[in-house]
Amino acid sequence: MLLNAFRKVKSITKFSPSGHSLKELPWIKGKLYVNNSGTIRMGKQIRIVGKPWASQFTVDPGALLEIGDHTFINAGVGIAACQSISIGDHVKIGPRTSILDSIYHQIDVNDGEQLSKPIRIANNVWIGTRCTILPGVTIGENSVVAAGSVVNKDVPDNVLVAGVPARIIRELNVPKGWIRP
Repeated sequence: MLLNAFRKVKSITKFSPSGHSLKELPWIKGKLYVNNSGTIRMGKQIRIVGKPWASQFTVDPGALLEIGDHTFINAGVGIAACQSISIGDHVKIGPRTSILDSIYHQIDVNDGEQLSKPIRIANNVWIGTRCTILPGVTIGENSVVAAGSVVNKDVPDNVLVAGVPARIIRELNVPKGWIRP
């Protein structure tokens, strides 16, 4: 009888076809607003803070937001996907950061109709407080974006970028397999 009770508890602590446990579900503290008309894929053990400022995910029809395993998203972060935003594993995103893959409207007549461009944030990236990540940007593996930076161009692997617009400050020494604590 005890064995049957254990099997029942074990079966309800699994979810999805791959059988992840409840420990692997996202951890959310505070408020997270989700406006989803597209697809959101979340990895294991994601941590999201929505306190003292709510965080928000907006995914438009046909758009994709992917967040990798062990990623931390701090308070007040806004992520808006009109096309595609991919965030890797072990990424840390500081408070009040905005990640937008679209400019949403033409600035002048010369702007084409392609207002959205995919964003890719690789593994083990740290994005500081109040950063803005603009459409079409790729941030390379192990890189750091300093607080208050506006990233409008690709960032290579293993560098620290800072400023408005962000520029390379220095290269980082990141041994293979090292995960930022």
